[in-house]
Amino acid sequence: GENGEREHAAAILHPKLGKPFRDSVSRGLALIPSAKKVGGMGTEIDVPINFKDAAFVRSHFDAMAVRVDDAPRADEIVVALVVTDCGRPHPRIGGLKKEEAKMEDGLR
Repeated sequence: GENGEREHAAAILHPKLGKPFRDSVSRGLALIPSAKKVGGMGTEIDVPINFKDAAFVRSHFDAMAVRVDDAPRADEIVVALVVTDCGRPHPRIGGLKKEEAKMEDGLR
């Protein structure tokens, strides 16, 4: 909310949410992309998306706009998670394909 700081969201996302979220999606080797924003009720945030096991799989680079009409209030934090079971339809930017990923280090 308006009285918060971007670092408040980082404190929730990075040390507290990462492991449980990875456990729920089976593996989840890649970094979990995140976005932080300070704003009032109804502020829209674009939540980034990537492939959960190999960050260089470009077909999964995307984002979803999320907003909650009556949140956050001045002293609240909204945490939004976006999960998909596939990449973008008809990706054309090349690069590493999901089928080619080794899925060992979270990158390739």
